[in-house]
Amino acid sequence: MIASSHDTGTAQSRASRTPLCASMDTLSRGAVASCHDDGVATKFTHAQQFNGSPDVVMAMLRDPDYVTEKCDRTGSLETTASIEETDDGGCVITSVRVLPAKVPSAAKKFVGETITVTETQRWTPLAADGSASAEATVEFSAPMSFAATITLAGSDGGSVITTSGAFKASVPFIGGSIEGSAAELTTKYLDVEESVGNEWLAR
Repeated sequence: MIASSHDTGTAQSRASRTPLCASMDTLSRGAVASCHDDGVATKFTHAQQFNGSPDVVMAMLRDPDYVTEKCDRTGSLETTASIEETDDGGCVITSVRVLPAKVPSAAKKFVGETITVTETQRWTPLAADGSASAEATVEFSAPMSFAATITLAGSDGGSVITTSGAFKASVPFIGGSIEGSAAELTTKYLDVEESVGNEWLAR
């Protein structure tokens, strides 16, 4: 395995809410589904369009300079990025970001002024049709986590990356509010990431 890393010091879309019993097919770009039953679950799906073939987009995703730039331009105060190649031709992309804590005031005592976000994406190698997928986890320095599946596929001369997962906050009474804020911020983050990626591909 080969690893590379970069360190550096140095988010606009809509989210709609529907019951979790609704089909995920009804959740469009940047959509959120929330339900409060015995616990709290906030499901999330978002699609990004990139102006490059899947192999070109994957090469970008695996570039630590790109990972660092997208993190910095989405508000990170500090960023660490690393890419680890796997024996099967896939890779593990890890980023650690320190972000301002934009959460409801009632949640500040659980979160603090900043949140450290550690994201890990474990990508498969590209298939013959150019598709690939990743299992992603996001750990926060707060009582919340996010797990998702990310897919990459060709789309109308370019590529589409779709992220589908769920936020879970283990905070009594206000967990749903924290999850909702995280989902909305993630939508903004991914929209900016899409713009940064397309700028990168146009260079």
